[in-house]
Amino acid sequence: MRRNTKESILMSIVGITFFLNIIAINLFPPAIEELVVVGYAILGIGAVFFVLSIFTLRRKGTSNIVDNEIYGVVRHPMYLGGMVMFLSHVFFGQHWIVAINTLVAIVCVYESMRMEDQSNAEKFGEDYKRYMEKVPRMNIVLGLIRLLRHRKRE
Repeated sequence: MRRNTKESILMSIVGITFFLNIIAINLFPPAIEELVVVGYAILGIGAVFFVLSIFTLRRKGTSNIVDNEIYGVVRHPMYLGGMVMFLSHVFFGQHWIVAINTLVAIVCVYESMRMEDQSNAEKFGEDYKRYMEKVPRMNIVLGLIRLLRHRKRE
């Protein structure tokens, strides 16, 4: 199956699970109201990653490897932001249907991330492979540690 077809299928599944989560969240009121506040905090964190990645790409463009700002911490902050925002659904819905949909969506987004790495490695070659060694795919803590170590050496 071609990469574009597979990615389209994965993103379609993500869209469907999002739609189903919105329905389920509205059908099943939360059992523990306090967890909704946690959901909003998680949603905000995911939105920050998503928005920072958009602003960075608008400034830097996509024709070259962007390896600074948020892209110096994690390789795929937009995907990571989407995954974190999806995770917030569990706190809003607090129902097994929402949990299963969220898990399916996160797996699909992760697979899209892996495909993006393969595509970028083909497009940019050795430069992207070095970037992959330097910046983790989605591990924020490791990305921050590596970034701080790199700055100390400079």
